[in-house]
Amino acid sequence: MPLVHVAEGHCQEIETAIQWLLAENMNGGWQRFHRTTKKGNGETSMSTRPKVVFVDAPPTMADSMEIEQSYWDDLDVELVVADPPCRTEADILAVAHDADVVIFTGQYTPFNEKVFAGLAKCIYVQRYGIGMDSVDPEAATRHNIIVGNAANFCVLEVADHTAALIYGISRQIGICDRLLHDGAWGEVHSRMLPIRRMNKQILGLIGFGRIGQQVALRMRPVMGKVIAYDPFANEEVAATLDVELWDLESLLETSDYISVHTPLMPSTRHLVSHAQIIKMKRTAYLINTSRGGVLKEDDLIWALQEGRIAGAALDVFDEEPLVPDNPLRKMDNVLLTPHIAGRSLHSAREVRHAVGHTVATVLRGHWPPHVFNADVTPRKDLAPAPEWDPPI
Repeated sequence: MPLVHVAEGHCQEIETAIQWLLAENMNGGWQRFHRTTKKGNGETSMSTRPKVVFVDAPPTMADSMEIEQSYWDDLDVELVVADPPCRTEADILAVAHDADVVIFTGQYTPFNEKVFAGLAKCIYVQRYGIGMDSVDPEAATRHNIIVGNAANFCVLEVADHTAALIYGISRQIGICDRLLHDGAWGEVHSRMLPIRRMNKQILGLIGFGRIGQQVALRMRPVMGKVIAYDPFANEEVAATLDVELWDLESLLETSDYISVHTPLMPSTRHLVSHAQIIKMKRTAYLINTSRGGVLKEDDLIWALQEGRIAGAALDVFDEEPLVPDNPLRKMDNVLLTPHIAGRSLHSAREVRHAVGHTVATVLRGHWPPHVFNADVTPRKDLAPAPEWDPPI
């Protein structure tokens, strides 16, 4: 496969949930990979349209894009993989200014006014993942560029992980595990908090979308009650799952476990901060597997240090990786995992099929299945998205 060196860029730390599933080595410089098409006389010609640019691929994408490419193999797509990954607006525009479709993985890869204004031909920007923290949907809409995510990515995995954290913090597995590894069996009972039966407790969900619903499905059989706050909740789904829809303040005051499942956007940043935490029971636990920025971490640390809540279980943080001197690392009543709630072999394969299919769908003249900026008027007329289920 021919390789053309285009420009130098910057490396980026790719989101944990995506990085692990891809290859492990990196070559230097921008790498441009072309699909070649046989002519009738046996010669080959380079196809330059349509152009798909992967701006922040983890290492060695040349050897790990077969799943995605299989969906557009008949479209003579020119695939460009940025190596090293793009970190800045200038990096993205240097390699993707003439792209028809841009794909990205990073939680922090910037897609803002400057980037969308510079994507002169782009129809569609697609993320490998759910969260769109770094995307300005209004800017995309102003420039008539559709932005979409893999909305079904790792839903089951995050729900499973959330359930595991709820069980783990309830039964205080973390402190027990640490003390036994340290040979301190005799300290266990004195350092544990009182344990309460879960069927006497109330689970409150902040956010009742796909993941929140799956958490309810797993936890309703063992909890005394499950309640949820979500301004956009589907009342029929809630009733089917035996979940009561409450206002946020009442949920905070009543719940024994509060689990957060909202996307990070301006309206949800620090949705749970000091004002909300002081409404919680002193015996309550806070669980977060969504985005670190939904909680105000300093306020949570204060509440834990002051005994205003019983404990927390966290998979996401304000700063990742978690810095060595973060007080959360030293707390017995805090269960921590390193942003791996979405991880599984199945989710890793499924998201690649989803991205490959969605990109091919757009290039064939259809809307993508999951649109982040629903009010957009696209740069070309598109037919409705076809039905499709990933082969996983």
